[in-house]
Amino acid sequence: MNKLIESLIPIPVAAFGAWLGYLTGFPLGDLIGAICAVTALSKLGVRMRMPYPFVATVQLLLGISVGSIVTASMMRELTDFSILVGLLICMTTQIFVGYNWLRRMEKWGHIESLLGSIPGAMAAVMTVSGEQGPASGRIAFVHIVRLLALLAVVTIIAGGHADSVAPALGTLDNWLSVIPPAIAAVLAGYLLERFDVPAPYMLTGLLCTAAVNVGFPEANLHVPDPFAVIALILLGGLIGIRLKDITFKDVVRYIRAGLVVTALTFCTTLLVAFVMSKLTGKPFLTLFMSWVPGGVEVMTAAALLLKLDPAFVMLNHVVRMSIIHVSPVFLPKRLFQEQPAPLPQPQTEP
Repeated sequence: MNKLIESLIPIPVAAFGAWLGYLTGFPLGDLIGAICAVTALSKLGVRMRMPYPFVATVQLLLGISVGSIVTASMMRELTDFSILVGLLICMTTQIFVGYNWLRRMEKWGHIESLLGSIPGAMAAVMTVSGEQGPASGRIAFVHIVRLLALLAVVTIIAGGHADSVAPALGTLDNWLSVIPPAIAAVLAGYLLERFDVPAPYMLTGLLCTAAVNVGFPEANLHVPDPFAVIALILLGGLIGIRLKDITFKDVVRYIRAGLVVTALTFCTTLLVAFVMSKLTGKPFLTLFMSWVPGGVEVMTAAALLLKLDPAFVMLNHVVRMSIIHVSPVFLPKRLFQEQPAPLPQPQTEP
């Protein structure tokens, strides 16, 4: 089959699956529907691929979406270093316990264990793993299981309110205001790509959009929801293609791994939130909702329902997402090699 056709097939299939998933009304039903549709077609023997330009588009849209949430008032809130320190301690502990379980008990490779243990931001993790080596479906599967499990827990805590919201098309001004930072992000991302920077468009999209929001607050930058819909469809295709070789036996193992990592993440967050609550005087439940992995919108909505200082909760999740999106730049390239090349041995004279 022609490579162009193989590249185009996942898009309408993922879009159709996302539409069916959205009709179910389940939280994240559109993403799960897109993944299931592409995976099912792959299982039927239809060859599909997701070329790098599509992955770069997901990176760009993710970076722009996260950057558009950053505001000048959020930056001022970060002067309270206890917030950042507590978040970093919690994230580090979450990654540490998840990594060690996947590495030691599930016998995963070190990069798969690292990417599988990162708290939240499945989309960011998948674009990085697709670019930097082991494009294993097990990473996607563990993140999906954890995402659904945590979403269920948060929905229960919030009293069962997790209704899907119809995407807003946005105004013409919203669309026009995104164009300049998007163009700047593409140009800057292309330059970073020349230097082999991981996930370059995700980084530049975040920085360029955040710079506009912080430097020019009167611009009132708001990313229209169709940007997220496009990213979701492409991400569903990307993940679905990676799940095509997973067997039923693999599914059982990966569900177990995902549930264990989720439980470890949940317990770690409870512990760190309890300790930091005693040290800082912040309400325990507010810290827990701020540091447990989850989508910015879902966690902020849950905080509103529970009257838990939604601005503080949103700030922590935006910072967490920003750290995860930016961190690949600071990781050494050798980290993304399952078996790093041995160092050259010094030659001895005869």
